[in-house]
Amino acid sequence: MAYWHRLVSTIGGRRIIGALGALYVVLAVFRAVIMFNIGEPTSSILLITLLIVVPGFLLIYGAYSLSRSDISAEFHTDITGWCLAGFGAMAGLLILFHLQPEGGISEPLTGIPILTALGSVGGLGVGIYDGRAKTQTQQLKRRAKQQEAVAHLGQFALEADDLNDLMYEAARKVADALDNDYCKVLDLDPENEELLLRQGVGWKEGIAGEATVSSVEADSQAAYTLANNHPIIVEDLETETRFSGPELLTSHDVHSGISTIIGPFDEPWGILGTHDTDQQEFTEEDVNFVQSVANILAEAIERTEKENQLRDRKAQLDVATEAASIGIWTWDIQKDVVTADESLLELYEMDPATEGAPMKAFYEPIHEDDAKETWEELERAIEETGELRTEFRIERTTGDITWVESRGEVEYDIYGEPVRMHGAVADITERKAREQRLEQLVADLEESNKRLEKFAYAASHDLQEPLRMVSSYLQLIDSRYDLDEEGEEFLEFAVDGAERMRSMIDGLLQYSRVETQGDPLEPVDLERILDDVRENLQVTIEESDATIEADSLPRVQGDPDQLRQVVQNLLDNAIEYSDDQPTVHVTAERNGTDWIVSIEDEGIGINPEEQEQIFEVFQRGQSRSDGDGTGIGLALCERIIERHGGDIWVESEPGEGSTFSFTLPSSGRQ
Repeated sequence: MAYWHRLVSTIGGRRIIGALGALYVVLAVFRAVIMFNIGEPTSSILLITLLIVVPGFLLIYGAYSLSRSDISAEFHTDITGWCLAGFGAMAGLLILFHLQPEGGISEPLTGIPILTALGSVGGLGVGIYDGRAKTQTQQLKRRAKQQEAVAHLGQFALEADDLNDLMYEAARKVADALDNDYCKVLDLDPENEELLLRQGVGWKEGIAGEATVSSVEADSQAAYTLANNHPIIVEDLETETRFSGPELLTSHDVHSGISTIIGPFDEPWGILGTHDTDQQEFTEEDVNFVQSVANILAEAIERTEKENQLRDRKAQLDVATEAASIGIWTWDIQKDVVTADESLLELYEMDPATEGAPMKAFYEPIHEDDAKETWEELERAIEETGELRTEFRIERTTGDITWVESRGEVEYDIYGEPVRMHGAVADITERKAREQRLEQLVADLEESNKRLEKFAYAASHDLQEPLRMVSSYLQLIDSRYDLDEEGEEFLEFAVDGAERMRSMIDGLLQYSRVETQGDPLEPVDLERILDDVRENLQVTIEESDATIEADSLPRVQGDPDQLRQVVQNLLDNAIEYSDDQPTVHVTAERNGTDWIVSIEDEGIGINPEEQEQIFEVFQRGQSRSDGDGTGIGLALCERIIERHGGDIWVESEPGEGSTFSFTLPSSGRQ
């Protein structure tokens, strides 16, 4: 029987059936020619010919349709056997009948072809029925085997600790369920644009873990699979037009196979592929089976990666918890049982063997001044907010005080009832000590600033009287004495110096009173501020024939008088340090919740190394030393802007003008 199967498989079952049908057609034509030549009636010739030709064509059609039927190719040999059995059975009966006394067929050329042809067709029909039944049985067994493999791999994925073991088991099960020679799991390396044969069955020894396949080259089935979001089926690699097949497949004489992506299409982990050396036709169930196994591998890989991340995070958390003196706790609210880790038990000086205690037990060490408020915060978290965040002191048995911060989050059931609270307690004693030191430092600094402001105000105020006296006596000298030209010049220098000194003292007074004498911040219209400044500088603008160009300016939060000082100071400088007929641009640009206001001139500019020092008290750039300023205007602007919570800076190049910019908070409505 095995010899028969090998013989028919070598020749081809469909070829044998088709050849038998063609033989009957040729025989019918040959007989019709002979009968016509000997004068047999045409109707008889036609009838007999049809009785032979029709079964012949049925055999030819049957052979042709087998390749497109749902019958597995491995059963074509059985169908051929049934067809030849029908032929043989009818031929045997005819021989027995012919051997009987007075037996025989009067016209063998007519009866034998008709009867054997009909027998062959009958055998073909029985064979097709048998082949279809066997195919269905085989498919059911194969499907059951595939389902069993999926169930086994799903369980194996939950129990396996090593992904390599799971991948090898998956490759073995897929190859066995599909009766294929090979199966592989390819691991994608996007950086090197290749896939590593991580695990597989059937391949040459030592190739797993070493062989690679390109993930981008056109002749790679793997690359083609990665470029498509569905499984790729190959029935015959030799006639495949989409790709030629990589060396891994061609060197193993692969003809057919299925490959699919492991993981999401946009972020694939790799490829699962199964192949066979014979030409196979894969069903939709086979493709779904391979995809199901790929999904199991993808889920296992994702779960393993998450477990590794959780392990790493837990290790990091343990280190951070230990370094930050953090204790972790969980409170079963309904049972009123708190479980805590060793760090928390140590912090509360409780027995490390304590497995659970009521929440009240953890409130006993709390300082009496903090206990009531802390308990109220806990109740508020349970009943209202769902979150706990509170700071309190713990009295140690040694008499020391430890500051701690407790945070927690409430877990509720489906009915909205509190079930558990998870939280952490951190030792913040050092932080509290730093905060207290910082608060004391700030308080001392504020007190020092107040004293300095008082001193600056007093000193500036007290200097006014001597200056007035100097100015008065200089005026008396000028009016009572007849001085020569040189004396007049000296007197002019003295008066000018006194006036400059008075201006500097006035500026210092304004500088010292920015914080103490400023008005509360309120919505301010910068358009109105600019109009006031233009009016104040009207004489300066007309004398210099200056042009002030301004964009639409916003409303900001500020002190109107102080902002007027800033804009007027910057505009006055822009005009003073520009050539004849200067043009000044005023613009505003939104930057988040702030506005950036810029005043740009086309004047002499400022050297880069001087752009920071010009905002210091009594500091002026060399390029501006010839002006009449006191060196305190820009310092005053900076302090005013800082009081408003903003910054001020300059962008400039010598000879190309300057742009002074400062930020102000928006008023919230425009």
